[in-house]
Amino acid sequence: MNRSVPQPASSFKLKNRLFIALIVLSNCFGNLCLAIAMRHMPSISAVPLLSYLAALLTNPWLFAGTALLAVWMVSTLSMYTWADLTYILPVTASGYIITALLSRFVLNEQISPLRWAGSVVIALGVVLVSETPERTKPLGVEE
Repeated sequence: MNRSVPQPASSFKLKNRLFIALIVLSNCFGNLCLAIAMRHMPSISAVPLLSYLAALLTNPWLFAGTALLAVWMVSTLSMYTWADLTYILPVTASGYIITALLSRFVLNEQISPLRWAGSVVIALGVVLVSETPERTKPLGVEE
């Protein structure tokens, strides 16, 4: 049973916004670091397995990405304690837009107009879901 101390509404909204930002940014930058890490890796079929593993274990981008994704996971799990899954996943989907921007301007990926349109549709969905309550039943109410 989850017993938590009630928080003022403004404090609760601030906590939500901070965690959403932490989840989105740690996920986007964690994945960006992993993409950069793997661009610095040789093809797995081009080198012996031990050489490939050594390259993985000495790749600082891999460790940075893994650490950021660990922050993402802990933040997401923490948010599940006070918000519904149907709120968290859509609201944190704003990361898809940030990922597209990072991919375009950091990784120099070419993004088609159709992908940009998809990102805009996702952004509109994020706005709609962010206007709903983060929880549909009171804390401590179990099924």
